[in-house]
Amino acid sequence: MDGVELLLSALALGVSTGVTDATSVAVRDAAESFRSLVRRRLTGDGQEALRSLEAEGTESDVWQIRLADELTRAGVDRDEQILRLARDLLARAEAPAARTEIGPVDARGAQGVQFGSASIQHITFN
Repeated sequence: MDGVELLLSALALGVSTGVTDATSVAVRDAAESFRSLVRRRLTGDGQEALRSLEAEGTESDVWQIRLADELTRAGVDRDEQILRLARDLLARAEAPAARTEIGPVDARGAQGVQFGSASIQHITFN
């Protein structure tokens, strides 16, 4: 995957409905922060293409062509820090812990309930 393809994938993360519904809040927030970082590097046309992606989602391919050109023009596709962040974001989204698989839970009468993985809870019941 070249720099532009990597960036387009990372920018699209969290925009499509399927990814948004299945992805953890932390990954969605990271994707939003990543889009904000890239947006600051883009000029008017690039920002408009990014807004188009966010408004219309990934269904249309028009945003990809426009945004790819603007990413190249702004040199974002050659910025190693941004590319590293894009790789990290995509890796996080693919990690098993990034997916939320919690279904219905009935916690009536429960004490000390905790949801999520890799979390710690210390409880003292009196």
